Amino acid sequence: MTSIAERYRKLFPLNQEIPAEEKQNQKFGVFVGVFVPCLLMLFGVIIFLRLGWIVGQVGLATTIFIISMSSLITFISTLSMASISTNIQVGKGGVYYILSRSLGIEVGSAVGIPLYLKQALSIAFCCVGFAESLHDLIPAWSITNIGLGTLATLTILAYTSMKGAMKVQVAIFVILLFSFASLFTGGTLKPMHPDTFTPLNSTFGFWTMFAIFFPAMTGVESIVSLSGDLKKPSRAIPIGTIAASIVSYLAYIAIAIFLAKHVPLERLANDPLILQDIASVPSLIVLGIWGATLSSALGGMLSAPRTLHAISDDGIIPKFLGKTYGPTSEPLVAILVTSFISFLGIYFGSINIIAPAMTMICLVSYGVLNLSSGIETLMSNPSWRPTFRVHWLVSFTGSLLCLLTMLMIDPGVAIISLFVVVGIYLAVKKIKFQGSWADMRQGILMYMSRLTIYELAFGPSFSKYWRPHFLVFTKSSEEYSHNLLSFTEAVSQSKSFLTMASFISESKISSEKRNLLSEIIVKRFKNKNIRTFVNISEGENVSLEMRQMMKYYGLGPLRPNTVIFGGIKKGTEADDFSDTIKFAHQSNYNIVIVNDENESLPDLTHNQSNNDIHVWWDDQDSDSSELMLVFAYMMQRDPRRKRCNICLKTIVEDERARNGKIKYFQDLSLKLRVPLSIEVYVSKDQQNITFQFIRSFSADADIVLTILKKPEDQPEEVYADYLQNLSKFTESNPNIALVLSSEHTPLESILL
Repeated sequence: MTSIAERYRKLFPLNQEIPAEEKQNQKFGVFVGVFVPCLLMLFGVIIFLRLGWIVGQVGLATTIFIISMSSLITFISTLSMASISTNIQVGKGGVYYILSRSLGIEVGSAVGIPLYLKQALSIAFCCVGFAESLHDLIPAWSITNIGLGTLATLTILAYTSMKGAMKVQVAIFVILLFSFASLFTGGTLKPMHPDTFTPLNSTFGFWTMFAIFFPAMTGVESIVSLSGDLKKPSRAIPIGTIAASIVSYLAYIAIAIFLAKHVPLERLANDPLILQDIASVPSLIVLGIWGATLSSALGGMLSAPRTLHAISDDGIIPKFLGKTYGPTSEPLVAILVTSFISFLGIYFGSINIIAPAMTMICLVSYGVLNLSSGIETLMSNPSWRPTFRVHWLVSFTGSLLCLLTMLMIDPGVAIISLFVVVGIYLAVKKIKFQGSWADMRQGILMYMSRLTIYELAFGPSFSKYWRPHFLVFTKSSEEYSHNLLSFTEAVSQSKSFLTMASFISESKISSEKRNLLSEIIVKRFKNKNIRTFVNISEGENVSLEMRQMMKYYGLGPLRPNTVIFGGIKKGTEADDFSDTIKFAHQSNYNIVIVNDENESLPDLTHNQSNNDIHVWWDDQDSDSSELMLVFAYMMQRDPRRKRCNICLKTIVEDERARNGKIKYFQDLSLKLRVPLSIEVYVSKDQQNITFQFIRSFSADADIVLTILKKPEDQPEEVYADYLQNLSKFTESNPNIALVLSSEHTPLESILL
């Protein structure tokens, strides 16, 4: 007894390996593979059942404008598609494949999934058109039942023999030629049949008519879905699609003019079968209607499952949807899913309902397709070498026309359509899908960054928008300093450039391990949602390497302006460290020293901070004091520090000076528009007692900002001793950050 599985395998045999030469022989050329199916997709329901009605509704001149505008959008999109397809080896999936390999898998999916739905709905669209024409001949048969029966027949044909289906399309193409010949050799108007279906009695506006007509000029993108079945896609697609677009445009214009010349507009507006009434051989028009609708439906049935198959193969949707069967690897599951979607369209829709929905999807896909081609051409990367070139301005014009047309047809539906596309994009992006191919996004970023850098370098300088960009020198350890990271992230909040740098002796670690260590640290930063550059370099003399990096690191205007040191070097490194501080200040860097030995600053990755930020003001260096206020304000803007206050503290010699300083700070708070908690202490020995006051009155602070003296104000030996004494204090008070401002920091503009 034969098992169910064995019977299933006989009905739907799994893929069998076919010799490469035989596979190539089974593929199609320009005429059969592209031109004929593309032209048949363009000669669909509209040309026989709605073109005359549109002429009757809006007149010949407006109809010609609708045809021309629709054709222009489609033609530009065809040019863009041809340009892209001659630059890459186009695989199955057509437009989806092109967009996913150029703009990335997220954009490809965001457009490809709605485009697949459009292709599936186009099958329903054509089946309903065929059913309407047959229903007029046999009223006893309902439009829905005829459409569903037609769909079932096309589904079987699409699976059993693609080669046979393509041959059927050639036969239909010949029938269409005879039907057009019958139309143009006619001209004698027959009386209107009393049972002729009247589509609508009311009058419609321009954009409604455009929305109904536009699907007539689409279908080019569906043919590209068969790219995997073409012998030479890069040659066949441009020639076939462009030729089909031109021929179809001329045919639509000729038919519209012919109808307007031979038929009154009132008759056109109320007789959807007017072509049959005016043709010399009416039966050929009936055959043309059937051929056009069935061929378009069959073309959709061949292309839509292959788009779904390609999306499935990339892992965006479940893999089983792309499972193939038979010696020609037909996507059976995708065909069945497509048939089901078409079934819903037939059962619940009509031509006038389905057409506008298809129009929006087409306009979105064409717009993104043009955008992709325009960006590639504008960037002119070495990898962009299409044999068919289109000027970027042409592609961008096509993209803009698509957007404006969507908004003019129905702004609400247009916005919803765009939201759907963006929603799919975000959903795929959230999955963090990684394609195995390179797309143009990196190229776009490089291109835009180049423009931005040159504009920053040679354009006007707006110091009001200054931000601290950090170069952080940390100890060479797999465990980066928590204090340094907390301070820099608290100030920048991922809105400034941040480089974490350290130097390791070549004798301690190999270059391979050094690179691996960089990757590990970058990954840890990424897990904390912190963007930073990590630079672990070879270096025996750390101070010398620091100075070299401060001198040469950066690109044009994108250079660090603030250096952060992890603690104060002691012992034999003390003098070199003092020289490094002096070099950094002379090189116009702001300087911050944060203790990296004791990890005391709060980790705000998962926690809130309720402690205040203390700023110890020093009149002897007002620039550094003002920079500390800027840092404090930026830290306070962190949502995790929303409960923190900025406490401005200072020491004066007597009570009179205290009252004056309080008034000054109050005015400063109003001027800066920053709420400040003010505390002014009195001490005769102001210079020597500052650290004691900090220890006493800032013990519970989240972080303490205080002044680092300028190295130029003291001899080298005295300044080195000053740093060593300072290091003893910071070791016992590790939440202190020492700040020294550069003279080039535009504090006046920042604090306006």
